[in-house]
Amino acid sequence: MSPSFEIGILPNRPFADCVNLCDAVEDMGFGGVWVADSQSVMRDAYALLSVVGARTSRIRLASGVTNALTRHLSVLASSWATLDELSHGRAVMGIGVGESSVRNIGFEPDRLANLETKIHALRALMRGEEATYDGETFHLTWPKRAVPVFMACSGPRSLQLGGRVADGVLFQVGSEPSFVQYALDNIRIGAEQAGRKMEDIKLFMRLACAVSDDGDKAREQVKGYAAVAAGTTFATVPRNYFSDQLWDELAAFKSGYDYYEHGENLAKHTELLTDSIIDGIAIAGTPEEVVPKFQAIADMGIDGFVCPAGMEDAMAFIELFGAKVVPRIE
Repeated sequence: MSPSFEIGILPNRPFADCVNLCDAVEDMGFGGVWVADSQSVMRDAYALLSVVGARTSRIRLASGVTNALTRHLSVLASSWATLDELSHGRAVMGIGVGESSVRNIGFEPDRLANLETKIHALRALMRGEEATYDGETFHLTWPKRAVPVFMACSGPRSLQLGGRVADGVLFQVGSEPSFVQYALDNIRIGAEQAGRKMEDIKLFMRLACAVSDDGDKAREQVKGYAAVAAGTTFATVPRNYFSDQLWDELAAFKSGYDYYEHGENLAKHTELLTDSIIDGIAIAGTPEEVVPKFQAIADMGIDGFVCPAGMEDAMAFIELFGAKVVPRIE
């Protein structure tokens, strides 16, 4: 079965433009939208998901990703239960420990043990059951169904936790097949610890991507989100998976990263993205260049790809990607 191709939306542009991009995702036959939640540098993810949920009829509506630090658990559960009701069961909660959303307000990312407890509590709340967290017990009076929870993972412990407890794993480890295998191996470890099978878990890969009939232009367009992915990969994937050159170049890049320019194509830190970093983290080029790279990863058993449309002309990317790449991946 062919993997689902879905689009990441970075609401760092006018709200109406974001809505139009989501409309195009449905029109072009993609499987869903994953909206970034980073309040300091982007428009509100939940407002966008609600508007898009009311305008569309088919695509998956997911956060790419939210966290349980900037919003109380009861608020998160109510938001997702509402979105699921609005969209007739199309909602998916993508959740992680927090990145720019928490760092830009002086917080540290959540601990994995806390996130595991919160995921269990969120599921209970969305089923209308009582949840206990931080010494308090509370519930919601109206939800009846637990929205599927996809956990954003990159490091070994988070990948294993996703394999133990999540309905799906959204992993971001770059485009090198060895990095992808590292992720799958750790998800399997977690699944086996919980007596689960890999078939029980949806395996989605978030991947920096850009496609253009001009390959050089595509490599420039991918830099905004490749910078995001490069920082995550460097911080979480074990050192022994990197060549010395790639490790040293990523270290220099990460030292200059500015979270207030998170995801921006024109961020100053994109100047530190070398060819080696782009090749190891992203897939960018002409349709003919990117199709075999996607196919090689799809053949590893991936259920879906989430490709953020962070470039300036995101509409052109969505249309070309949907027309000339997606139909060719088996």
